[in-house]
Amino acid sequence: MAELSAQIKLAQKLRLKKFRAEFGLFLAEGLRLCEMAPDAEIKFGFYTPDFLASERAIQLVGRLKKIVTMQEISEAAFEKISETKTPQGILLVMRQKLSAPEEVFTKKLIVALDAVHDAGNLGTILRTAEAFSCGVVLLDDSADAFNSKVVRASMGALFNLALTKMPRAEFLALARSSGAEILAAALDSAAEIYFEQDFTKKVAVVFGSEAAGVSPEILGAARKIYIPMSGRAESLNVSAAAAIVISEAVRQRKKFF
Repeated sequence: MAELSAQIKLAQKLRLKKFRAEFGLFLAEGLRLCEMAPDAEIKFGFYTPDFLASERAIQLVGRLKKIVTMQEISEAAFEKISETKTPQGILLVMRQKLSAPEEVFTKKLIVALDAVHDAGNLGTILRTAEAFSCGVVLLDDSADAFNSKVVRASMGALFNLALTKMPRAEFLALARSSGAEILAAALDSAAEIYFEQDFTKKVAVVFGSEAAGVSPEILGAARKIYIPMSGRAESLNVSAAAAIVISEAVRQRKKFF
């Protein structure tokens, strides 16, 4: 019982960024995410009696029990660690895993996120980037990739993505040394239409927050690009903008990365 209590308390702490950073752990919740979780990164998990209502759920718990400790807990106890409005009844405590910066920069298309704060947007971009084998760099002040909302929005992409984080100055240095051209989404008179760029070569594309855009430090070292629009909207959602640019790179190369 003491071990179970300690595990529940740890899971509760992991709802906060400071404890995720301290312990190097995060939470993955829900049937689909737990099915996709890499075995080697799972530390332990919980499920409720009601979760075992389907054969799919029974098989998942049975498989996980062969790998790690899976504790059955009450619905009330589960609600204390869950971060969803309607908990599915299964949750894993997992080890955080980031790629080495050098590994990310072996990709031909790198997506860099500069102070993208919204967790839903970040998760959606990670999902898109993984679908097309892009590398992803989180720059200063971006949302935590291991936030539960990011994990859910990524739909499991976080488990398979070449993802790293670094300061802006390190990003600029690595991009240059790897031979990647730096492009930055921007809305100013110096920006060029995105589909007129050459995406057949190695490129690192930077997207900023909708409120502030890409930082001056990055803009000063990049070729600026924009997505032309004919409607009245001032700008696109950053996850939509990233998807548009990534799809153009795929179109130009006529193959996946």
